[in-house]
Amino acid sequence: MTKDRQQIGRRGGKARLLCSRVLLTPFLVVGLTLSPGPATASVMDDLFSIFEPSDERAIGTQQHPRIVAQFGGEYIQEGLNEYILDIGLKLAFVTEMRDLPWRFTILNSPVVNAFALPGGYVYITRGLLALANNEAEVAGVLAHEIGHVTARHGAQRQSRATGVGLIGALAGILTGSGAVQQLGQQLGGMYIAGYSRDQEHEADQLGVKYLDLAGYPHEAMADFLKRMQAQAEYTRKITGNKSKGSLFDFFASHPHTEDRVDRASQEARLNADDLERPYERVRYLAAINGMLYGDDPKEGIIKGREFLHPDLRFKFNAPEGFQLINSSKAVYAVDGEGGQMIFDLGRVKYSGQPLADYMRSVWLEKLNPKTIDTIRVGGAPAAVTRIIVETNGRKIYLTAVAIDFGDDRVARFVYQMPTSNNDLNQRIAGSYNSFKPLQYQEAQEIKPTYMVIEKVKSGQEVDELAAGMAEVVQDKKALFILLNPEFDDHSPIPGREYKTLRYGRE
Repeated sequence: MTKDRQQIGRRGGKARLLCSRVLLTPFLVVGLTLSPGPATASVMDDLFSIFEPSDERAIGTQQHPRIVAQFGGEYIQEGLNEYILDIGLKLAFVTEMRDLPWRFTILNSPVVNAFALPGGYVYITRGLLALANNEAEVAGVLAHEIGHVTARHGAQRQSRATGVGLIGALAGILTGSGAVQQLGQQLGGMYIAGYSRDQEHEADQLGVKYLDLAGYPHEAMADFLKRMQAQAEYTRKITGNKSKGSLFDFFASHPHTEDRVDRASQEARLNADDLERPYERVRYLAAINGMLYGDDPKEGIIKGREFLHPDLRFKFNAPEGFQLINSSKAVYAVDGEGGQMIFDLGRVKYSGQPLADYMRSVWLEKLNPKTIDTIRVGGAPAAVTRIIVETNGRKIYLTAVAIDFGDDRVARFVYQMPTSNNDLNQRIAGSYNSFKPLQYQEAQEIKPTYMVIEKVKSGQEVDELAAGMAEVVQDKKALFILLNPEFDDHSPIPGREYKTLRYGRE
C-alpha cells in the first residue's frame, strides 16, 4: 500500500491521517465467476480482451508496465540487474527464439515467484532471488520460464490474471464491465494464470535442455523446486495454514503436482553427462549481497499474519491460516482453500455519515445488504454485514466491515468464504477486531531489512548465526535454515559464506 503526501495530527486524543488523494481502489466488490460456466460472456470478453492482442510481442509490451507497477516497480541494485540479464541471455541464446528481443526484469516484490509473457518478457522477484542458493538455481527458474515462451504456452491458452482468480473478485456480483476492466488492469500483472500439467512438463523439459546447452548443471531446476517445497512448508508454518493448496508463491502460478520434482530429476538424469558444471554459489551470493529483503516499510510490512503500515499508522492481523500479500492498491490474503480477504483504506465518499448508511448506499450498494450491525473496533465506530450470495449453484459467504479511521476515512475489510461455520466466523471477527492505530514508537522501530552475505567465524554454531539476524520473524532459526539449507544437517564451516538479515546493507 502506497501513499502520497500525508500529515499526522491529533484530534480528540486520536491519531488522524490526512492524505492528498484516495489511495486505494474503490472497486473492492467486483464479482466475476472464473469457474466453468462464467456469469456472462460479455464480462469474460472484457477480461480476456486485456490479454489477447493478436501479436504475441504486443501482449508483453502492453502488460509489462502494468506488471511492473503492481509489483512495486522494477528492483534496481548496482550489478544485480546486469547479472540476471547475463544469465537470462545466456539461456535465451541457445533457444529456438534467440532472435527475440528478450527482456529480464527483477520485480520489487518479496513474494517468491517468476513468470513470463509472450514475446520474451521474463520476470523474477527479489523474493525468489533471496531464496535461491546459487546461479544455477536461478538459471533453472529462468530456463523454465523461457520454455513457456518458446513453447508459446501464452498464445495457446486464454490468459487471465491469476490474481483475479485468487482474490475471487468477490462472489459474482457485477458492478459493470468497466469495473471488471479496471480490476483486470490493476491486478492483471500480479500473477500469471496457471499452466496445465502438460505445459508445465514441457517447460521443464525445455528448461533442462536449455540448461544443458548453456553449460549449467541439469539438476538445477529440480534443486530449486525442492527449495520451493521448503518455502511452502515454512509459509504454512508461520501462518498456521494446514491446507495443501498453493498460496502466494511460485506454485500458485505453476501447478504443483506430486511428481513434478521427480520428473524434473528424471529429465536431468536423462541428459546427464560426465562434465563438471559450475553452480557458481560464491558469485551469486556476492551479487545479491545488500539486496532488500521482505517488504519495503514505505508500503507496509508483513510479519506472518500481521500487516503493519508505519507511515499510515495502522496494523491488523489476517485470519489464522491466511497468507498476506501487499500491493500498491490494497492488502490481500488467501488460505489456499477458497477463503479470501481484501483490505483497503481510503477517502471514498464517506464524509462522516453513519457507517451503516455508507455501506448500504455507497460501498455495498450493488450487494444490497439486508442487515447491518453497528459495532466498535478498537474503540472506533464500525459496522459489519454478512451476505450469502448464490452463483452457479454455489453459495458464497461474504463478511464486509467498515471502520471509522478519522478525517472522513474508512478502513474496509471484505472476507469471502466458500463455507460458513463458527470457527471461520470467529477467525474473521478476530481479524477485523485486530485493526488499530500503530503507535509512534512501534512505527519508528520498523526499518528496512537487507540480505547480507557474511562468513562463518571459528566456533560459531547455527543457533548463534540465526540469533544474530534482524528481528523479522519470531522463529529466526527456521528462517535461517530456509535461507541456508546446507546448515540444516551440517555444522557451519569457518570461512563459509551464508545469508543473514541486517537492518543495514553492511
